Amino acid sequence: MTVLLSIVPRGTADKAGLRAVGSAAVESYTPFLGPRYGQEPVIHRGLSSPGAVLVEWPATAARHTRRRAIRWASATFPGVGDEPLRSSGPFGQPMELRTPVGGSYMAIAGNRREIYAWNTVPALEAVHYGEDADYFYVSNRPLAIALAMARGDVDAVETSDDYLAEALNFGFSMSGQTPFAGVTTIPTRSAVKISGGRLEVVDGPARPPATIAPNEDPFQPGVSELEAALNSSTDRLLAALPEKTIQLRLSGGKDSRLLLGLLRNRGVENLHAVTQGNETSEEVMVAAQLAEMTGIQHSVVRPAMSVPSSVIDSFTQSLRDGQGFFLSEALGAPYAFADPFVIGEGYASGQWPTFKGLYQRKKSIVQADLDHEWAAHNAQILTPELNEKTAQALLDWAESMPGSTPAEILYAYGRDIRASRYMQASTVVVDAYSQVFFPFADSEVTAVSDALTPYLRFSHIAMFLVMRRVWNESMAVPFARGGRFRFERDGPSEKLSGPDFAQRTAPPEPRPVTVLGADRMAGVPDRALVEEPLTASSRYLLECAAWPRLEKLLSPQFVALIRKLAAMETEHEALMTLRTAKGRVHTRVNLARAILADRWLSREWLRP
Repeated sequence: MTVLLSIVPRGTADKAGLRAVGSAAVESYTPFLGPRYGQEPVIHRGLSSPGAVLVEWPATAARHTRRRAIRWASATFPGVGDEPLRSSGPFGQPMELRTPVGGSYMAIAGNRREIYAWNTVPALEAVHYGEDADYFYVSNRPLAIALAMARGDVDAVETSDDYLAEALNFGFSMSGQTPFAGVTTIPTRSAVKISGGRLEVVDGPARPPATIAPNEDPFQPGVSELEAALNSSTDRLLAALPEKTIQLRLSGGKDSRLLLGLLRNRGVENLHAVTQGNETSEEVMVAAQLAEMTGIQHSVVRPAMSVPSSVIDSFTQSLRDGQGFFLSEALGAPYAFADPFVIGEGYASGQWPTFKGLYQRKKSIVQADLDHEWAAHNAQILTPELNEKTAQALLDWAESMPGSTPAEILYAYGRDIRASRYMQASTVVVDAYSQVFFPFADSEVTAVSDALTPYLRFSHIAMFLVMRRVWNESMAVPFARGGRFRFERDGPSEKLSGPDFAQRTAPPEPRPVTVLGADRMAGVPDRALVEEPLTASSRYLLECAAWPRLEKLLSPQFVALIRKLAAMETEHEALMTLRTAKGRVHTRVNLARAILADRWLSREWLRP
């Protein structure tokens, strides 16, 4: 990726003032970019009649901004800049992309009169915007805007209490509030338009829908189109990879298995699969078997702390790497998320494939199913007033899609929220160290997913048939912990399952593996936060500097639970108190989010 920041004067440009703001943004933001960004930033001036400036921080030597006469365009994904410039045509209302431009990126384009910024769907690289008395700001990284608005003064950066509340209940922001006051994320299918001294959030560029060829077989419509889109997405990512080494996070499930097949078919040589776990993990057994079948290097590792000497410092580092965003998977916050073998390598992962339907777990979706999902995704660990406010953000999003059925809303939630805003923090963290390599999170793949019938999505039939085409032999390998395709939950399908159903539903067999980093925690003074997370995390929270403020945000019930767990002598006693496995996991997640809140409030992460 690259980082883009556009600074647009509200009126006639004060060239000296604009130059000073741009210089302050470059100087203050550059240290937050991470080790992959070794190139000097490029400043493009005079892009519009008010004198707009575009700052480009490239991760590689490739330039991302293109000009043609009075028109210009840039995109955050390598090599994409020419395509928006060719396809966007004269700007109008609404803006139109004449041809679909696949990929996963944020784009910004303009002429002498107006500027547009938009993102693909899913929005891994989202558009964020802000404004002050003198300028409008647009970027794919909200911290760049916050520092520009503060004229480079880190101490003047104002964080957002609204973001903190949503991150505690959801793990991310539902409303579009970023970690910084006055900096907002646009809705996924929208765009920012700046023209005539005004900034508006408008409809995003119209995109031609994917065309699905008719087929007499009810299971086949869209399968060949989905396979083609996945192949195109994978080829795009490979062509843009600066380091030809790829680290594949291989769990052996459906997603990573399909991704391995796509890479295997392209003969990628420097492919290193990594599975987190130990010898008794079924995921490790399955991943080892798949790696053996392809002949690729496979490592089983115990995750490393991002700061090897301290769990708490690792929580802080995750916020620093995420540029203020909480990692949505809070339990992974202290670990080195990217952990590359080579800086700049591809980080490949099967992230939230829309063609699986995500939350469409049955054929008929009713309002009660939506209510169940909303409750499951909202921890409600804040005061009643804050719980109501954060819950309203989710309801406001659902109500923003008038006329949609419960099934369509649930699918859109997976596509526009969980595969987008949920992923923003991890995308920023990976981007600091590695080239993001998520072929499923691609606008071409999403367009085909949108065009599939809901049944072929939620049943996993479309994915199953694509996997047959991509790597048929992998379908005879078991899934971990009884995993199955949804259409096979009650047994094999006579028309679809084939002769290998018994093999993929059998228990995995152990394989000889060596676990790397098994003793990583031995010398870490605060390792109890990982080894005894219920009691140690509760004790930490009661003693942390931010507790007086956190206690006012959290519900009396959660505060009482924290005090109760902190008073227990052993972790076993705490586990027995919570009774159910689900309750234990939810409590661990909520405690990890509370620790992230403490670290976020400390502002230590704002020191690069």
